[in-house]
Amino acid sequence: MGEKIINIGIVGAGNRGIRCYGLYLMKEKRNSVRIMGISDPDRKRLEFGKKVLNLDDSSVFDDTEKMLSVLPLDAVIITSPDYTHKKIAISAFKKGIDVLCEKPLALTVKDCDDIIREQKKSGKILCVGFVLRYNNFYKKMHEIVNVEKKIGRIIMAGAMDSVSTGSQYFFHGWWRLRKNSGGLLVQKATHSIDILNWVINSRATRVYGEGGLSVFGGNKSNTKRCSSCEIKNTCPEALLENNVQWDYGEGNIKMEIEDKCVFAKEIDVYDHEVLTIAYENGVKAFFVESQFTPDYKREFWFIGDKGRMYGIDPYIVSNKDERKPYIEIVYRHTREKEIIPVKLRPGGHGGGDPGLIEDFLSCCLTRKNPLADGVAGRESIAICAGGEKSIETGKIIKLR
Repeated sequence: MGEKIINIGIVGAGNRGIRCYGLYLMKEKRNSVRIMGISDPDRKRLEFGKKVLNLDDSSVFDDTEKMLSVLPLDAVIITSPDYTHKKIAISAFKKGIDVLCEKPLALTVKDCDDIIREQKKSGKILCVGFVLRYNNFYKKMHEIVNVEKKIGRIIMAGAMDSVSTGSQYFFHGWWRLRKNSGGLLVQKATHSIDILNWVINSRATRVYGEGGLSVFGGNKSNTKRCSSCEIKNTCPEALLENNVQWDYGEGNIKMEIEDKCVFAKEIDVYDHEVLTIAYENGVKAFFVESQFTPDYKREFWFIGDKGRMYGIDPYIVSNKDERKPYIEIVYRHTREKEIIPVKLRPGGHGGGDPGLIEDFLSCCLTRKNPLADGVAGRESIAICAGGEKSIETGKIIKLR
């Protein structure tokens, strides 16, 4: 008997849905996966996805609910805008379909709890798109702390997301409105917060945040676009080529994105945040995110009673400084330093994209719990949404 074929639908015909998941499945998993259909309300993107994935007219839907109802799906991959995740995931579970949902799982803890409740009721798989858990760099940090225990008992920790492409990624399009994204802690920071949670191996109990909107936003018209702007040739934030080729995913293709002005009145998400986080096991942590740094990198610090671990995952540092991910350990009593280089797998997000997909497909067959499950999605949102609320109110937010 041959390997079971998994019938999959993809929700969202954007970069993640088509370029990352769709093309990978079509190229690498054609003997074990059948892409049954894609859905997206944007007809232009739908036609793009249809062409790239070689689908016929019966496999494309501008109504996701119809796709979930009509096609004989075993699993669905949700890559639609963040505010749509809850409704689609719950509908899929009610129809007996396994779910891989892009991060964030939802915009609020309540919505995450509603999704997880329906998932448990259905007995189906829920995997969240925390691709960094499948990247060798982050896997090694987790192993050093939780398996090898090289730095002893963790007491303090921290992370910093430096985002040089914040303008391009978040402030030209729908992410710039809190009602759509939940804020950039929820949309972007959820990755690094999940890594903190995973390595610290505990649940957060409270969070306090400071932050603001200092570089982006302003008094420009909400309908102003870079393509027709009178200063587009001198504005450093102008998106002159809105068919952007993203830096992750499968296939050499470009996809049209929005080019709204990053100084518009309507922008209400923060462009920088600082959080302090307390955990049940006594660990105290910090998190810093900036959307306007010159470099693009993630950095982590873990301090234990036997030593300190520092890790850096650089995408862009500077024109003359090309670095690869590495981990540094300094032992407390000897001050001996150990450098641990990490070799990444091929694929987007340092091999995290294919790793996530492979885990999800395996879980669909074995019925095992994925490494990045619904609880992980919920716990990250507890901190990120709590941090957004803390910045807004000036109060410490209790998370349970």
